[in-house]
This record gives sequence, structure tokens and C-alpha cells, in this order.
Amino acid sequence: MRIRTAAITSLVALAFALTATIGAAPARADQASVGSRAAEFDKAAKTGKGKTFKLRAMRGKWVAVTFGGSWCKPCRKELPAWDKLAKQVKGKITFVAVNLDNDPADGKKFMAGLKIRNLLVVYSPEDKTDTASHYDPDTFPSTFIVDPKGIIRYVHSGYVSGDADKLRAEIDKLTK
Repeated sequence: MRIRTAAITSLVALAFALTATIGAAPARADQASVGSRAAEFDKAAKTGKGKTFKLRAMRGKWVAVTFGGSWCKPCRKELPAWDKLAKQVKGKITFVAVNLDNDPADGKKFMAGLKIRNLLVVYSPEDKTDTASHYDPDTFPSTFIVDPKGIIRYVHSGYVSGDADKLRAEIDKLTK
């Protein structure tokens, strides 16, 4: 009876371990994570004025890069919160909002509706660029804080009420 119970317990533990790992994709070597170099944006990433955006032009400054689009419901709350936060921390860090809408006109309409004033908005159509794939966010919105040397120092996934306070604390800690 003890051997049978031990065997069943072992099988249950093994089944649990296998279930926990199925679907868990291993981190890719080129996936953006804390400590990795922030990938450059590709040539199709444009500012609202149509200029090509280069992340390397921001070297020497702290940058918060957030990815999302009009199809992202949490982005509708995150972007105004980040906009307010960007105003509070102006001079410490620059916020870049990367809109991934396939039609930049949809992205511009979405951003205009949010009345974003303090974020540098970049349009990088997901179907025409690899910008987001270099960062490979687990969810949208996702925010990456990049240090003045171009290294990712913090990653924030998703958005719920109160996240702006958490991000502010992280910014204050990192930019001391």
C-alpha cells in the first residue's frame, strides 16, 4: 500500500511539473529583458511629423518606451497616466509611446483622442516593421526603461490603476 501511494504521489508530482512547463516558452536570446541592450527602431518608425525615430539619438538620457495601440484596452488608461507622469518627471526621463496600429491614421486618431501632450509619439505599424518584435513584449501595454547607455533597466507589463505610482518610484530609484 505504501509503495502504491508513493508511486501515485510521484506521478501526480510529475504531471504537475509537466503541466507547469507546457506552454512556457523559453526566453529567446534576442528578447529584450533587464540588462540587455535596447534594440534600435527600424526605419519605418516615424514621429507624428513624419521623421524617422532613432532610439540611439536618445543616448545620454533615460527613456521610457511603451508599446501599444488603439486595439489595446489597457492602453487607453495607461497612456494618459504615463502622460501625466511624464510631465511630473520632465528632465529626468523622456517617455516614448510607440503606436503599433497597422494604419498610422488609426493610431493618430487614437492618440489625438487621448489628448497626449507629454509623450513623444512614434508610429511603427506592426505589419510593416519589426520594432515591437525586437522587444517582444509579453503583453500590451509594455514599458521598457532604458538607461543613458542604451541598456534596459526595468520592464513593466500591462496596466492597472496605481501603476503610475509604481513606475514613478522605479524612475526615482533608477535616476538618482
